[in-house]
Formats: sequence, structure tokens, C-alpha cells
Amino acid sequence: MSIFKEIEQKPVEYLVLFFVFLGAAVTFFLFRYDHFLQRRVVYAASAAYFLWSLYHHYHRGDLHLSIVIEYLIFILLVIVITASTLL
Repeated sequence: MSIFKEIEQKPVEYLVLFFVFLGAAVTFFLFRYDHFLQRRVVYAASAAYFLWSLYHHYHRGDLHLSIVIEYLIFILLVIVITASTLL
């Protein structure tokens, strides 16, 4: 199934994801002079994305341990890169 068909079938689910990232981006920009709060924004957005992905795959019926590990590795990579650049 293409991503566009999936978005058409579940627009609210993807709208939530869009607003999570939009809110994180705006908040990250608003706190551009406070690196401590920027890290917190990244942590919160990462946690929200992880929870959204669990919900999304659970409702699709393809939630497996490998998918959970994949999302965790991706999120940890984002956190490490962000934490190392915000000194």
C-alpha cells in the first residue's frame, strides 16, 4: 500500500503525527537560546513519535519486536546526534 493511500484512509492518525512534529519544531525554534530546553523538546518529540509508531503498527496489525527495536534505534540516533550538537 502506498503512503498516500494510507494517509487517505487514516488522516487523523497522520494529522496527529504532523502536529507532533510541527509543535516540536516550533518549540525547538522558540527555545533556540536554551539548549537544555531544546534537548527536552527532542526527548518529548522522540517519545511522542515512538508512542505514535507503536499505536500505528498495532492498528495495522504488524507490530513486531523488530519494528519496536528499529524505532528505538532510530530515536536513540536522533537523540545522540541532537545532544552532541547542542553543547
